[in-house]
Amino acid sequence: MFLLPAERLYISDRFRVILESTILALESGAARDEQMLPQLVDWDHRRRQWQLVAAQLERAFQLRELLAQTEARSERAA
Repeated sequence: MFLLPAERLYISDRFRVILESTILALESGAARDEQMLPQLVDWDHRRRQWQLVAAQLERAFQLRELLAQTEARSERAA
């Protein structure tokens, strides 16, 4: 679990895009994995699939919380 900083974090636009794409990948992966549940017969496979979905959604939530604490850093000219 993340401990959110008291102050805003300044990140680059590039890093923001990476965080956002990671969040989307986790959420879409969770949705795909959840759709597989009806095809699983064994209860232990279903249980592990639910754990996978929950872990993906929890990580996406954590990253969204982190992203909410950020601000774009002004890019300096090279």
